[in-house]
Amino acid sequence: MKKYFQAPWSTKDIIITILAAAGLLGIAFFGMRYFGIEKLIEDSEYKSLYFLVLFVVQWILISIPLIILTLIKYKFNGKTFGLVRTSIWKTIKLVFSGYLLFLGITLVISLIIFYTGWKIPGYQIQERILPLFGDNLIELIISGILIVAIAPIIEEIFFRGFLLRSISNKCGVIYGSIISAALFALLHLQLSSIIPIFILGLIINSLVIRSKSIIPAIAFHMFNNAIAFTIEILLLKEIIKIEELI
Repeated sequence: MKKYFQAPWSTKDIIITILAAAGLLGIAFFGMRYFGIEKLIEDSEYKSLYFLVLFVVQWILISIPLIILTLIKYKFNGKTFGLVRTSIWKTIKLVFSGYLLFLGITLVISLIIFYTGWKIPGYQIQERILPLFGDNLIELIISGILIVAIAPIIEEIFFRGFLLRSISNKCGVIYGSIISAALFALLHLQLSSIIPIFILGLIINSLVIRSKSIIPAIAFHMFNNAIAFTIEILLLKEIIKIEELI
C-alpha cells in the first residue's frame, strides 16, 4: 500500500506534527482570550475580515510544523502532498458520483429518522456560518472566497494529502480512511453534526483512494461548500426558510 500513496511521513512525523499544531493552536487560543480578541471581533464592524484573518492564521499555525518537517526531511513539492494531475473528465465523474453517494446516504438516514422518530446524536444540520461574517455584499464575497475557494484547498492538503496518505501507509486504507475522517469531523468542532461530516470525510477519502490524487477531493470539497454556501445565502435572505430543510 505504500506504493499506492507514496506518502513520505513516518508515524513519528505524524505524531510530532499533530502535537506541535495542537500546541500552537492552544497558545493562540489562550492568547486571544487573554488579549480580548474575541470581544474585539464581536464589537467590530468588519467581522468578515477578522474571521478571514483568523482562519488564515489558524491554518498557518497548523501547517507550520508540517511544512518545516517536510522541508527539513523530505522533498517539498506538490506530489509530496498528493497533488497529482488528473483529467478534468475523471475529476468531474468522481465529484458527481461522490456527491450522489452522499445525497443517497443522507436520504436513507433522513427517511429512517422520519419514519422511526429516532433522534440520532451528532446527526443534525450543520451550524450556519454566514451570521458570523455579516450580510452585506463585501462580507458575503469575502466569506464566499474563504468557504468555497481557500478552505477546501488548505483542508484537503492537510487531511487527505498528509493525514489520509500517511496513516494509510501505516495502517492500510480502511483504517487510514476511518481515522482521518474522524479527525476531519472532530476538528470542525461541530459535535451536533459530527456524523454527516464524518460520512463526508469517508466519501472524500474514497475519491483520493480511487484517483491516487487529492485534486478530485479539492474539487468535491469546493462543490459541496459552494452548494452549502448558496443555501446559507438563501436562508440569510429568507428566500427559503429553515423549516423547509428539516
